[in-house]
Amino acid sequence: MTRGDGKEPDAAVAPADAGAADGPVPRLEADGSLLLSNLPLAPVPAEVEAEGIMFRGARRTHPAPGLPGTITRRDLVWADNLHELIERAKRRQWNAATDIPWAEGRGVGVELERALADVLTWMLQQEYAAWYVPAKFLGRIHPAYTEVGLFLSTQVMDEARHVEVFLKRLYLNGVGLREVAASTESSIKGLLMQEDFARASFLLHVLGEGTFKDLFHLLIEIAPDEATRQIMVRSLEDEARHVAYGVGRLRTQLAAERDPDAVGQAFVDALEARLAFTYEVSGLPRHVQEALAILAGGERGPGATAPGRERVRRFVDELNRNRKERLLQAGFSERVAENISQLHIRSAGGLM
Repeated sequence: MTRGDGKEPDAAVAPADAGAADGPVPRLEADGSLLLSNLPLAPVPAEVEAEGIMFRGARRTHPAPGLPGTITRRDLVWADNLHELIERAKRRQWNAATDIPWAEGRGVGVELERALADVLTWMLQQEYAAWYVPAKFLGRIHPAYTEVGLFLSTQVMDEARHVEVFLKRLYLNGVGLREVAASTESSIKGLLMQEDFARASFLLHVLGEGTFKDLFHLLIEIAPDEATRQIMVRSLEDEARHVAYGVGRLRTQLAAERDPDAVGQAFVDALEARLAFTYEVSGLPRHVQEALAILAGGERGPGATAPGRERVRRFVDELNRNRKERLLQAGFSERVAENISQLHIRSAGGLM
C-alpha cells in the first residue's frame, strides 16, 4: 500500500486502526525496524508443562499435545542478554565466499601454509561439534523459550559458515586437510552424545568456545596472510556472541540455585572423570601448539621456533586466566572456578 504521493508510508507511524487493537501496539525504531524487545510479550515462565507447540501467552480451548524430551525450565536455557545477542547476530552475518579477500591469501610459504593447515584441520573438527550440538537441542527447547531457539539458530548458521570458510582456506594454496587427531574425534563424539543441555552448553559455550575465542585473538596476531586474518576477525565476532550466551545462561542457572557451588562441584566431578575429554574440548593438542609456534615465529627453524614457542606458552597462560574469569563472571565461587581451571592445567600434560 502506498500514499497518494506514491511513497511508502512512514514506518514510525502507528496503523490507523491501532485504537481497535486488543493490546498495546509495539513501538517501531526510528529506522522502521521492529525488535523483539519492543513487543508486549508474556513474561518468561520459570517452568512450563512438556506440552503444546506455541509461543508463551497464547490462549487455548483444547488440550495441548504432550511433547517428549522437551526442556521446560527457564534456568536451564535462558540468558538475560538474549534479545541483544539475537539482534547482533542478524546484523553481523557474513558471506564466506565474498567477504574474505581470498586473493590476499595466496603465496604463503610452504612451511607456514602447512602449519596453518594443521591448526585449521583441528579447528575444523571442533567446529562440527559447535555446529551439531545446538542443532541437536533446538527441537527440544519448549516454544515458550523461543528466543533461545532463535539465538541457537544463528549459532548453527555461524558454525556452518566457519566450517565452509576453514575448508576454503585449507584448500586455497593446495595443501588441504592434514592428519585427523583420533583423540579429538573421540572427545567430540563425547560432546555430541551429551543429552543434558545445561552440561552440553557449559562444555561447548563456556569451555570449548571460550578457548576458540582466545585462539581467534592469537591467530589474528600471527596469521601469515590477510585472508586468514580476516577469517579470524569475523569468526571472533561470531564466537564472542556464543560465549556471551553461554556465560549468561550459566549465570541464570547458578542464580536459580540455593547453592551454586554444588552445581559447580557436579561439573567438576564430571570433568574429573574424563580429564582427556575435558582437555580436548578446551585445550590445545601438542601438534596444534607446535604449528602455532611455527606461525608465531614466522617460519620453521631454531631462530624462529624459540620465540614462537614462548608466544604459545604465554597464550596458554592467557587461556587459563580467561577461562577462570569467565567462570567467575558466570557466578562460580573463586574456589570452584580455580578448581575447574586447575583440572585443565593438570590434564594438559603436553603443554609447552
